Amino acid sequence: MQYADYLTASINDLQQALAQRTVSARQLTAFALQRIADVDQPRYNAITWLFADEALAAADASDTRRQRGERVRRLEGIPVLIKDNIDVKGWPTSAGSVLLREVIAGEDAPLVTRLRDAGAILIGKTAMHELAAGITGASSLSGFTHNAWVAGRSPGGSSSGSAVAVAAGYVPLAMGSDTAGSVRIPAAFNHLFGLRMTRGGISTQGIVPLSPTQDIPGPLVRSAADLRLALEILSEQPLAVSDEPLRIGIWQQGFAQDEDEINQAVRAALADFAPREVSYPQLATLAAEANIIGYEFAAALAAWLADKPQARCRTLTDVVASRRYHPQLETVFTSRAQHAGTDSEDYRVVQQRQHDLYQQLAQFFAAHQINLLAYPVVRHPPVKHGEMQEGSNALVSAVTGAPAISIPAGFSQEGLPIGLELLALRGREDLLLSAAERVESALTLALSHKWERE
Repeated sequence: MQYADYLTASINDLQQALAQRTVSARQLTAFALQRIADVDQPRYNAITWLFADEALAAADASDTRRQRGERVRRLEGIPVLIKDNIDVKGWPTSAGSVLLREVIAGEDAPLVTRLRDAGAILIGKTAMHELAAGITGASSLSGFTHNAWVAGRSPGGSSSGSAVAVAAGYVPLAMGSDTAGSVRIPAAFNHLFGLRMTRGGISTQGIVPLSPTQDIPGPLVRSAADLRLALEILSEQPLAVSDEPLRIGIWQQGFAQDEDEINQAVRAALADFAPREVSYPQLATLAAEANIIGYEFAAALAAWLADKPQARCRTLTDVVASRRYHPQLETVFTSRAQHAGTDSEDYRVVQQRQHDLYQQLAQFFAAHQINLLAYPVVRHPPVKHGEMQEGSNALVSAVTGAPAISIPAGFSQEGLPIGLELLALRGREDLLLSAAERVESALTLALSHKWERE
């Protein structure tokens, strides 16, 4: 395997090359580090922390195990990057904030332990929207991360760097987290697969919290097969292969009337499924009213900071008072620092709304005889840096606890990726993965053409 092959390879491709001894784990890690050195600055700005010596040592250990004939694990020798709000022992957990750059994790988050146990080679951490409180990739620590396909455009967020790192060929797998779309939106904006599992499907321990109710980690990858593999490792459970017919409803109100390219691409990706149009006009409003982030953010952050003496703040109010945050976070930080918290009666009302909305969603699926709901991940294309992104549909999954997947659905004439989202009822990740595999096989994935444009 050569360097150029590595840039677009799937995990399975790399595993086969390792098994055939046409490449070593050390060489793969060197490829990853070379790619980052070649293009990350200033083109992509996707990396916050890099640990090359540690990664190369882990790769050497992996190669030694393979040479000795020891058991080959599912990610043996595969380079992986981790979002900067996830604890990796001995590494900073800065969550995109200059105020947290000196916070060093004392132990691995459980998901990191699972990746290591599977043989992954951790090489560093990725840039993210500050404290995960947005979807454009703005950060006081690293500035803006850049879309992997069109310069000057948003990569989505908050898992901005993780998505760009996979799309730009650094690694075949990067970890993100999703509270209101923060895996699925950057997946959509960078032509990747990303999935938010059913609430509770992957441990959130060791992750800087935004909303304990809605937070969940998730992988960003280039193929449906890699997505299944990563989810099984992270959730520590096999995912069923569904043979159930896919009955897809297209959510009419999930589309913007003036975005023909996005609308046509999403519908074209679903053409083989003979989907039906369904109307749920109040869904977006109900989802917004059930969003619990504002109630939980300040309290959750303060609890996390309580035993972090290296941090230069103790509360969200301290963050606001410091003025040391990206200007794009002004409104969200100020409003959430003053927001009614988890002790308020309104908080309990919103908790009930989440419960009720999921019940209504299940009834809607039954009434329309569908098992998947389809719509664009975001109704509008990625904005230019400095602008605020609107049109996300990703909140529905986050507030109901239902799983949802982002699937590449092609490109606009400007070269911007378009993402299809499918929503299932809780526990039905099997349907989402089945649909992803079928859509992937029907569409031409054009990642290989990107390198010709650079």
